[in-house]
Amino acid sequence: MTPLRLAYIVAHRVRLVFRRAFQIRTRGVKAVVLRDGEVLLIRHSYHASDRYMLPGGGVGRGETALQACAREVMEETGCRLENTREHGSFLSRNEGFPDEITIVIGSTSDEPRADRGELLEARFFPLHDLPDALTDASRRRVIEVRDGLTPSGQW
Repeated sequence: MTPLRLAYIVAHRVRLVFRRAFQIRTRGVKAVVLRDGEVLLIRHSYHASDRYMLPGGGVGRGETALQACAREVMEETGCRLENTREHGSFLSRNEGFPDEITIVIGSTSDEPRADRGELLEARFFPLHDLPDALTDASRRRVIEVRDGLTPSGQW
């Protein structure tokens, strides 16, 4: 394990303990990034590294969800997010604290590359052949977008 990966693991655990202890409400974004009938999925190096999920992260002060999503996708995968629109907002308590997550849909023509610190992998998957190891919430969002469904209330 590299020192950088160890730092991400420790920082993630400390952040979770703090947020759980004080029930700090956070704002995050996740992106459904589309390209030619495929969706971009990532695997983190520090948390649930055996699962694929949508790229995303936190919303900074003064940022809109669209701005935060474009920034996070670029930081994590090197892909420029274009033609963005909001899909819906959800409240998750999966991590033990309230997390408001806005789903953004966008497209890219770029080839993803994992940032080598935070991510183990970033790649496109066919929309109709999603990996078994995709998180349930990410699967629900991709299916909603793929099939043109209204966002469900369930994260």
